[in-house]
Amino acid sequence: MIPKLVDYTKIVGKDIIEAIKKDAEPLHGKHIVHINATSSGGGVAEILNTLVFLMNDLKIDTGWRVIVGAQSFFKITKGIHNALQGQKWDMSEKRKAIYLEYCERNSLINHVAEHDMVIIHDPQPLAMIRHFEKKTKWIWRCHIDLSRPYQPTLDVLVPYIKKYDGIIISSKKFRIKGLKQPQFIIPPSIDPLSRKNIRIPHLQAKRLLSKKGIDMDKPIICQISRFDPWKGTFGVVKMYEKIKEKIDCQLVLMGDMATDDPQGPMIYHQVKEKSKLIPGITTLTERNDLLVNALQQESAVIFQNSKREGFALTVSEAMWKKTPVLGTNVGGIPLQILDGKTGFIIHNKNDGINKAIKLLKDDALRKRLGEAAHQHVKNHFLITRHLHDYIKLINRYYPQPNLNDAVMK
Repeated sequence: MIPKLVDYTKIVGKDIIEAIKKDAEPLHGKHIVHINATSSGGGVAEILNTLVFLMNDLKIDTGWRVIVGAQSFFKITKGIHNALQGQKWDMSEKRKAIYLEYCERNSLINHVAEHDMVIIHDPQPLAMIRHFEKKTKWIWRCHIDLSRPYQPTLDVLVPYIKKYDGIIISSKKFRIKGLKQPQFIIPPSIDPLSRKNIRIPHLQAKRLLSKKGIDMDKPIICQISRFDPWKGTFGVVKMYEKIKEKIDCQLVLMGDMATDDPQGPMIYHQVKEKSKLIPGITTLTERNDLLVNALQQESAVIFQNSKREGFALTVSEAMWKKTPVLGTNVGGIPLQILDGKTGFIIHNKNDGINKAIKLLKDDALRKRLGEAAHQHVKNHFLITRHLHDYIKLINRYYPQPNLNDAVMK
């Protein structure tokens, strides 16, 4: 079903919906385009799959383009991604030439110069801007954890970043030093009406999980994330081994593959081989939003053991379903998990083990954290808030008299 703004009234209330509509009125007929690297697999695509339709529903003429590239290009852009999150990886002249060639190719096949605003997502299409005259507004939306980038690689990208009219990041920790452009903080969001997040009956969820060989008579611990070196999947396996010594439980590791991430299959294979040696672990990799929904809903405890993290939408997804999450203190995770209130921040392996055991033994604690988690997501991390933030940002570049622009700087 194509998303319509009115459908969210029952969740966020009429006043919020009316405020969004009112602020969108000056933008009727504006041409906006989002450009990213993949149409599926990962949070960016999930957000755009709702956001673009809601913007059109508000009479903002909004498009979505997905760039093309060879394996060599996406291997380089994954290296850039890893470097921006702190891994030592140098952009050699050969790598730079391949990267710039594909940005040029995509600029030739995507005619966006006449739009009122072009929103570029992440590093893959970043350098497309160098092939267009600045007749329109360009925004770079970076979803990556920029808290401790590998500076030599960031320095290669800075000349292109400086061409943009503004930058969107998910947390104040990700501000890029030395830039004159405004850097807006807009955290990501989930769509509460999507197939992945809408409430499904308990019996249906049990059937879905049982078909995958998951034992519904044992507590489920899980982590749902891309199979990526930053997600700490092997650390979850180690914690599970110790938790299982105290409580009879099982571990489910589920992740999807994105077309722009060549590391995914390799990491998945490594996880799969490791899991064969440990009883009670199920590994799943498939594009099945309903299965993800069921797993998040029926799990007793969910881990997000990331080493770096732009935001981790899987945290808000689980919290929305009132499932307590144990997450590391990186990136956007502590924006979602208020330690001891909406879940637990874990600081090391032993901390994760102890807090997981505590949750598994205390039904009342799980319920209390789950209720608070759901409310926190409702207040801060739903697509309606995200949409409103974008509208305020666009209005900032096309100001109207007496418009209250409240986008954070």
